[in-house]
Amino acid sequence: MTRDKDRPANPEGRMAREIDPGVPRTPDEDIGVRSTDIGSFLPEATYRAVPIVWFVSALMVQFFALPFLLSLPVIGVALVALSMVVSVMVRYWTFRRGMSRASRAWKIATDVFLLLNWAWLSGIALVR
Repeated sequence: MTRDKDRPANPEGRMAREIDPGVPRTPDEDIGVRSTDIGSFLPEATYRAVPIVWFVSALMVQFFALPFLLSLPVIGVALVALSMVVSVMVRYWTFRRGMSRASRAWKIATDVFLLLNWAWLSGIALVR
């Protein structure tokens, strides 16, 4: 027993098993909650961003970026096109961060709310 005192049970430091082996692995192996080799009663705490974080961050970025465009000396259809480019860039950034791995409901909600944010600014731009 004393000779094993300095040698850990898992020398590579890898997880002995995962909680749900049926779930496909993600590109980033360090996300999610896994169990240690001493059992699932002591899970490791790791951060896993959830879709609500990506959803809210996309809306906040777009919410502050689009009104900034109203202060530019661009009017009418040019402002609508510029705001569409910004909205598409926000969507691309959001889906690249991880929303592409979220459920279909989160993807649809993100697209709908980005479209609604763009629509109200476009209406203001065309009325001006």
